[in-house]
Amino acid sequence: METLTFRRQLNGLTRVDMEEYFDDVELENLYQWIDRIPLTRPKKNIGKDFSDGVLLAEIVAHYFPKIVELHNYSPAAATKQKMENWYLLNRRVLRKLDLDLSDEVIRALANCKPKVVEKVLMLLRLQIDKNLQRQGRSRLEIDANFAQSMDTKETKKSQSAPAAENSQALVPVKTGRSSPGKLSSPRKLGKGEIPHNHPDRSSYHFEGKGYFDPAIYIYPTSDNVPRSYLEEKEMECMAKDETIRMLNSKIRRLEHLLQLKDTRMLDLQGQIAREQGLYYVTSRKHVVK
Repeated sequence: METLTFRRQLNGLTRVDMEEYFDDVELENLYQWIDRIPLTRPKKNIGKDFSDGVLLAEIVAHYFPKIVELHNYSPAAATKQKMENWYLLNRRVLRKLDLDLSDEVIRALANCKPKVVEKVLMLLRLQIDKNLQRQGRSRLEIDANFAQSMDTKETKKSQSAPAAENSQALVPVKTGRSSPGKLSSPRKLGKGEIPHNHPDRSSYHFEGKGYFDPAIYIYPTSDNVPRSYLEEKEMECMAKDETIRMLNSKIRRLEHLLQLKDTRMLDLQGQIAREQGLYYVTSRKHVVK
């Protein structure tokens, strides 16, 4: 399959180009990471969802809100507008993270070429980790804090809803009309935007299976164990799982390289044996003459 690798340039940027390698274990891990980030679109097809660059800008803004101006990136259906979004994102945002996309990669992203956006996201995650480390921060810590804040908001919302209904029933608001007053409506969501915990926010799938199931990482609370402690242990387990997957992937690569090395050594030994045999025959002929 076609995918991407990266190399360090003289100007310090990490250049992203097309290559011929892809690892399925890394892909599984990537989908789990994306499912933990709040995005304004439901997850359907990752290539099409990210083809205009808007969701990738949202991912960067999740970790570095000061370097991304989301209003500069409009949802687009035309390839030309998608590429303009990517060029702007590459110039103003990605290069600040020491990442630089080639024209070929940007064209492939805008045209929804399979497996391209996955590798770009993998490289982006790597650069995010490096830049957060320079600032003394952690990606997993940011994700954990976000999950905790969402849980706190949901808890407050569920607790305040019955109280609001009771207060409205007992003390109606005067509006100048005979009908009782109405509570103010919540914030209107933008076009295509859905709440983070909405059921339509499905996970990306790989070979027919979703790789991030929230039920795996949500544990029941008790009176004796604080919820914050459980969430902290949850993030530690997720970090260890991610490390294990990456190490297993590296092990498989090294095993493949060892096989190639052994094959090459056998070929060289065969060449040496043939050369030695030819030299021996030639020397015998010379002696006979």
